[in-house]
Amino acid sequence: MKTAFLSTLKGKIIVAVAGVVLIGAVIGGIFLLRNASYRSIIVDAVEGTVTAKGEKKDGALIKGEHLYSGDAVRVESLSGLTMCADKSKYLYADAETAFKIEASGKSKGKEMKIVMSEGSTLHELKEKLGKNDTYEVDTPNSTMAVRGTTFRVTCYRGNDGYFYTLLEVTEGNVLVRLKTEDGTYTGVEKMFGAGESALIRGNSKLSEFVPGNYKEETWILDYPHLPEDSVERLVVLITEGSLVPESFEHEHVIGNWEIVTEAGCETAGTQVKKCKLCGKVMESEEIAATGHKIGDWVVETEPTCETDGTQVKKCEYCNKVMETEAIKATGHVKSSEWTVVLEAGCETEGRSARLCEICKKELETRTIKATGHKYGKWEVLKASTCTAKGERKHVCETCGKEVTEETRALGHAFSGWTDTVVATCTTAGEHTRKCTRCGLTEKETVAALGHDYSEEVTDVQPGCLTGGSGHTVCSRCGADQPNGGYEIARLGHDWGPEQGGTQMDPNTWYECLRCHKCAYEPTPYQTNLW
Repeated sequence: MKTAFLSTLKGKIIVAVAGVVLIGAVIGGIFLLRNASYRSIIVDAVEGTVTAKGEKKDGALIKGEHLYSGDAVRVESLSGLTMCADKSKYLYADAETAFKIEASGKSKGKEMKIVMSEGSTLHELKEKLGKNDTYEVDTPNSTMAVRGTTFRVTCYRGNDGYFYTLLEVTEGNVLVRLKTEDGTYTGVEKMFGAGESALIRGNSKLSEFVPGNYKEETWILDYPHLPEDSVERLVVLITEGSLVPESFEHEHVIGNWEIVTEAGCETAGTQVKKCKLCGKVMESEEIAATGHKIGDWVVETEPTCETDGTQVKKCEYCNKVMETEAIKATGHVKSSEWTVVLEAGCETEGRSARLCEICKKELETRTIKATGHKYGKWEVLKASTCTAKGERKHVCETCGKEVTEETRALGHAFSGWTDTVVATCTTAGEHTRKCTRCGLTEKETVAALGHDYSEEVTDVQPGCLTGGSGHTVCSRCGADQPNGGYEIARLGHDWGPEQGGTQMDPNTWYECLRCHKCAYEPTPYQTNLW
């Protein structure tokens, strides 16, 4: 249901948090109806998405539903709600608005409180409240009490950390009592009438009226000239500029000097005095340049071991560099110890250096010899056989390099020869042998041995005075050697010891030990024997 308020200039303001456009219908209120006195609080109109959560409801609202005390209502973006209580109290909620209703109906009177946390609501009470009835709108930093009036309340959290509440009164009077966000009332209260507005800001420590453009805390808003955008923009205009047109009939109230352009060190600034009500510039004057104030030396670029640094003196006001001076390079500080900067590899050389203790530059270097590979045990990849080569590899335990090589064939490992046919002096034989690894058998012909005429046979034994004869035969088969006969020389006597030379036989003589012949003064072949 619309009211005459919506057709006024004031009703044309777009007051939606986060720049959301105001919908024609406003967000609806929600009240727990515990008494028959409030059975008539219903949802009159819904646009878009509006939800309620309480003892009897948890979900989207539709036209005609009842609302109950304790219900929490939220109007989503591009949405709106209209609520009506007792057929005479209308509440319109804009998009992005959230609030809770506290209501009761008792014998002594009816009580209603709209507890807003964000957004914008329009309230229209077409009939004055009963003697003991109350109707309040509560925000984190204020409470507004009315009896019979039309007014709008907008609240949101600013970027500066303050919570803002904007009150706009169309008809009747609204009493505002300030409180901090923790619920503590400050004792400050003020009544605002038709055509007047108030801007309140606060946090957990304070709650205050923002000084107005008309009378102390009171603002007169020029609705035809207000921008149609968010509440944030409206608050900026209220806190930073005038919303009363110069054409508005009033006596100018000249404020204090306001700096328009700050004076610089080398440039002049300007300051003005404006009317507190309409913002008209009443006086203007130049602010002389301040001049530079040179500070102490400040290191701008630190010197290094090889490069100079710089230090400057700047103006403490504008930060302009006034003087510049070089800071000499510090020079290197060579370490006394050698540091390995590149580890040697198995095949590659490394490097150690004496570094600068400040910048770590290599000031002196020397080579570290390659370590060489440290190979582990050979791993057989392919075993060698008697006739085929094999393959093996080993790996460096340091760098993992693999080396592969062939292994020679083993060759046969033959056992000793075994005769299968024995060779004789005149006939060939045969023998074999076998490889102990692969079992290969070799066979070979053994040539005839030939006669071995090394054995002598005596045919006639020689004597002391007569020769003998004999012949040679094969030592293996006994065959006579052709033309193998030979003579054996006589042996001669083998004289024994001297005998005789006694008294009985004074002559000495000798006896042959083979033939036993005797002789005096013998010779080997003596013939005068007896």
